[in-house]
Amino acid sequence: MDLFSPFRNPAHTLLAAVPVFLAGAYFDLTKFRLDPASTLAGSGPFLLVCRLLGGLLLALLFLALLRAGRDLLDLGRVSWKQMLALFLLLNGVTALYVATSQTVYVWDNAGYWTVARQLSQQWLGRSQLFEVLKSTISMDYNYLLAFPISLVMRLFGGSRAVFLFAIANLYTLPALWGLCALGKGKKWGGLTVALLFPMLTYIGLVGYVDVAAVGCAIWAVVIYTSDKPPRSRGVFSGFLLVLTFLLRRYFFFFAASFGVAALFTKILFDRKNWKDFLSLFFTSGVCAVLFTPNFLLDKVLGTDYGDLYSAYNLGLRSDFFLFCRYFGLAVLVALVACGVIALAQGEARAKVAFGLIQLAVCFMAFVMVQSHGQQHLLMYLPCLGLLAASALTPGVWSMVLAAVVFGGCFLPREQPSSIGAIKQPSAAPTIVFYGPRREDLKELERLVGYVDGLSDTCPSTAVVLASSFTLNSETLTNLRPSLGMPEPENRTVIQYHGTVDKRDPFNWNTLTADYLVIGDPVQTHLGEENQQVMALFAHDVLDGTGPGMAYRPLEAVFRLENGCTVRIYERTRDLTQEEYYSISDRLQALYPEYAELYGVPGWMRVKTE
Repeated sequence: MDLFSPFRNPAHTLLAAVPVFLAGAYFDLTKFRLDPASTLAGSGPFLLVCRLLGGLLLALLFLALLRAGRDLLDLGRVSWKQMLALFLLLNGVTALYVATSQTVYVWDNAGYWTVARQLSQQWLGRSQLFEVLKSTISMDYNYLLAFPISLVMRLFGGSRAVFLFAIANLYTLPALWGLCALGKGKKWGGLTVALLFPMLTYIGLVGYVDVAAVGCAIWAVVIYTSDKPPRSRGVFSGFLLVLTFLLRRYFFFFAASFGVAALFTKILFDRKNWKDFLSLFFTSGVCAVLFTPNFLLDKVLGTDYGDLYSAYNLGLRSDFFLFCRYFGLAVLVALVACGVIALAQGEARAKVAFGLIQLAVCFMAFVMVQSHGQQHLLMYLPCLGLLAASALTPGVWSMVLAAVVFGGCFLPREQPSSIGAIKQPSAAPTIVFYGPRREDLKELERLVGYVDGLSDTCPSTAVVLASSFTLNSETLTNLRPSLGMPEPENRTVIQYHGTVDKRDPFNWNTLTADYLVIGDPVQTHLGEENQQVMALFAHDVLDGTGPGMAYRPLEAVFRLENGCTVRIYERTRDLTQEEYYSISDRLQALYPEYAELYGVPGWMRVKTE
């Protein structure tokens, strides 16, 4: 029971556990997993038992973490001078990025910004807390990381600048602190390790709250590879591993590869003492069942991700170029080479082996599902940092390398518009700390103003049949927030339409929208062969054939960058049942195994009968 006794005085332990028990019983994680129509959901005694059991498990977990944290406390003690330097540098870089940005933020760069703004405008109370908790348990893109940022926005507003400074100080800085902790055993080693990976700072700058998940991952590595008591290391790092994929689901690959690396390292170097690994395994299992059962059952065990995300499989060449762009080929080769040498010479062998195994297992597992996006590269940062701290020779040359790598991100250079635009590997990171700029913002303002003007006389709806970095639905909805412009009183409602085959169904409400906004040529970011759920109907409208005969083009035309011409179409009549089936039949012929995603809706079938 020492595991659950963080204080010598039992009364103090009880005093710490009671509030957590009450909170766990009050919020009751079970209610977010039960089907409301089930018999158990309406059973008072069953729900009471669930509340009490949930509160007890949460209280025991809290006490175990508190007990382990007492043993691990000094791991966070790093040079205040290095942390001050990182704090000033991080906020200076953020200010530079904000000051030089002139673009429209869309998709992953804007998703959590939008959620945080919405939360900041809602009443802060019990209902919002339940909403955040429910999303955390049941949604891949949950509100947990947006909620703290929303609290900052209540004080300083919902601008993009506030969003980025909040990410920098709430999420990126703790991750940099973890990198410092990895290298603190060597003079200025912490700062060297932190500066060697500018991609961490950059991914926070472009709006990814994923840096919070990698911060937890870095601290899991710091803790597990330390020389602290085995059981405490296992308990705390196990909790952090589950927290990583609770925050961002794809970090499950990191957590799984972490476990594999821990197991093989234990077998190779320390078969006599299994307390750390068993504590890691047990704590991870309990936390996963407690917090993420829906994810484990539905996503990990119940989904063929390799097929579902086949549209995102861009090949190993794309992965290679992306790693070079964000880490630098020379840096990666140096780290792996130094790791292999250290492994052969017996220097910090267990740590180096752990890092190399985790990197290899995580990469092989992830590429079996899809190609990497920039945010996915964060999964490799913790163990690359471990290799840098364990294998690189400390001294002036390491500091110079880190300074050159980080300083190179201040050199102005053209940035690729997408992963496919990266044509060759680079020796050093080619990311820059300057914000992106679009040259067609005036034309975009004219487009958005025109679309909203369609609702001057009566409310209207529109669908954007485009999905490229030049034009997509969020290009219209996020233009004004991105530029800090006020919203008009009358706005045309932009309805969402699925864009990726197999993942997204066909949104039949599109056929009842008043207007269509279409890019010519048809705009895609994964290729038309992977985005027929949108491109097929867009071609019908542009060509005036089949279901497209129900629309007429308006006179206004808008010319955006990258040769994209935007045309607006007005629906002149209701589509017929044959036109509905024309779309459905063609999509089902393309993907017969996903026929249910593209079937004609029930209300149309009833109407037909």
